[in-house]
Amino acid sequence: MKKTAQYLCLFIIICLSGCGLNSDTAVMETVPVVTGTVSTTASSTPIPTPTPTKVPEPSSVKASILAAGDVVMHDKVIKSGYNDGVYNYNYIFDRIKPYVEQADFSIISFEGASMETDKNYTGYPLFNAPPAIISAFAYAGFDMVNNGNNHCLDRGLKGLLETRSIIKGENMQVIGTFGDASEPRHKIQDLNGIKVGFLAYTYGCNMNENRLTEEEHNTYLSLIDRDKIKKEIEVLSPLVDLVVVLMHWGVEYRTEPTTDQKELAEMIFKSGADIIIGSHPHVIEPSEIIETDGEIKYVMYSMGNFLSNQIGGSKPNAKNNELTQESLMVTIEVEKDLETGKTRIISVKHIPTWVHRYTEGDIYKYSIIPIPSLDDEIFNDADENLAADLRKSYIRTMEKMHDYP
Repeated sequence: MKKTAQYLCLFIIICLSGCGLNSDTAVMETVPVVTGTVSTTASSTPIPTPTPTKVPEPSSVKASILAAGDVVMHDKVIKSGYNDGVYNYNYIFDRIKPYVEQADFSIISFEGASMETDKNYTGYPLFNAPPAIISAFAYAGFDMVNNGNNHCLDRGLKGLLETRSIIKGENMQVIGTFGDASEPRHKIQDLNGIKVGFLAYTYGCNMNENRLTEEEHNTYLSLIDRDKIKKEIEVLSPLVDLVVVLMHWGVEYRTEPTTDQKELAEMIFKSGADIIIGSHPHVIEPSEIIETDGEIKYVMYSMGNFLSNQIGGSKPNAKNNELTQESLMVTIEVEKDLETGKTRIISVKHIPTWVHRYTEGDIYKYSIIPIPSLDDEIFNDADENLAADLRKSYIRTMEKMHDYP
């Protein structure tokens, strides 16, 4: 009992001492203290997550195709790019480059051969130009070169094949001539989800095709043959959404299409093509918008000389005049309905161009001038005579063109 009483007393003393030591703390605990606990408690309240807005899937896709006229490398044009042993023609295309680059896919027509192994560069009648002209096409932004024309055999099969190789080496496609029998006669390009098929034909090769065997004809060339064209369009059509046919046809220096051109165009459209782009006459022929069974079709019978030395100057003649100095670029916009799969032409726009020849020292130089409108800024940079030529050319060209819509 005594020991128990001692323990009890000791316990009471300890408790009283502890209360005394913690009296201040006890008082402080009665004062509310704002600590991190408050913010932690607030943040623990669930915050609603906003529902992301669903972006609707596009109902259609669009693409644009640009086509330009014939490049004909006459002797003076060849010399214009020569300086200190080097050829360069990029400067000729500076003004049209922005228009070409805006298109999803662009095509230019090149008449003749372009060789590295044969440096005997000549103009008419047997064309062979420095490969620098092909480099200039790539510089301007073109994606495809149509080499199917009456001058593609001007340096024989060797020239044809080497020209193709140089074009492909500049990362551009070639249409109208072929490397071997296994190469498809068509090209297919996917433009923003729209599959576009291309075919190209020429009326002949200035009789140089007669030096080839029938097998070589079928292997390397694409000559106009109605049954062949019909069959190749019918083969291509199920593979693509749109068919474009490039035609080297017609009569030189004739400003209206022949009956044969019109009949051939009708057959091409009936076979399943949607667009026809023509070349060869060296002058512009009209364009047409044709509606068939509710579908819009487009034909350009001839785009004229995009670049050449057929300049009238002070002494114009039948083959060198203001008509052989002008050409154009056409931009065709197409749209594919992703629900129905139907593709249609929704816009056709024409931009006239003019081959401007001038001199530097005793050398002719050239520039392809686009003329988008009669109030374009290009007139601010032109002298009085050039401005007058540009205005007349614009009016003359657009009288033959049919924009759409």
